Amino acid sequence: MNTPGSSLSQFIEEYPLYSRFGTDQPIETADLDNLAFNFFCQKEKEVQPFRLSIPSSNGNGIHPSSQPHHSAEGFTEIFTGVCQSCEEYKITVVINAASGEEPPRYFIRKIGQDPAPGSTAVKLPDDVAGFLDDEGRECYRKALSNLEFDYGVGTLAYIKKMLANGVDRIIEALSNTYSDAGGKFAEAFNSYKQDGQRTRFIEEATPHFPESLKEHGASSLLVLYDALSLSVQELTEKECIKKSKDIDTLFRYMTRKLTAEIQETSQKKVNGKYFMRYS
Repeated sequence: MNTPGSSLSQFIEEYPLYSRFGTDQPIETADLDNLAFNFFCQKEKEVQPFRLSIPSSNGNGIHPSSQPHHSAEGFTEIFTGVCQSCEEYKITVVINAASGEEPPRYFIRKIGQDPAPGSTAVKLPDDVAGFLDDEGRECYRKALSNLEFDYGVGTLAYIKKMLANGVDRIIEALSNTYSDAGGKFAEAFNSYKQDGQRTRFIEEATPHFPESLKEHGASSLLVLYDALSLSVQELTEKECIKKSKDIDTLFRYMTRKLTAEIQETSQKKVNGKYFMRYS
């Protein structure tokens, strides 16, 4: 079978469970055995080269029709991927191959993986990663992973979970009680939560934003806060993707500006106290 190795590598690296990888020719277990791919090594905490193999203990496979080098017209096989850097960390992938009537006639799919497929290998922007906590970072990784495959509903669902964490941390940073500006911002935001008056909030809160956020900070924060109440079920996949991208752009804008402000001002003191901080 003449499927490029790079395409099969991408299948191992990126395809979620049960997502079909189709070809016009049967795929054999030999095409996957000894396949090189990149994956996140939990031991070394970064993406490393891996190599796929069929453990000798598999015998003739785990499916009755599975035999060594059996074609895509019917095999289910357990493969092991070993990190080529540490030579210790392993993943297990169960791959099913089959054929259908419609083109592409032949396909393979992952029907199991251990550790469970996640989004650990997705690289987060440094500004965002440093701003969120562990739970927020994991939700953001999953959102970006879903976005790679245009899974709109999944992307927006995880974006909302991330925002539940991220918006609180933005507000906490802006409401710092060590400064007069932080206290007044907190008052303005609490009023908005009660009366929903956007114009009033923007007018009252804008003077108390850091300089780099004075122009768009208040309106951007309201968009992020209001996104928490979005109903994913009422939107199409395309609408979910568009909203997710818009929210992501605003969140990155806010965290990038805040991170820069915090780094700049954390060493400055006003009346012997930090006027803005976050940790």
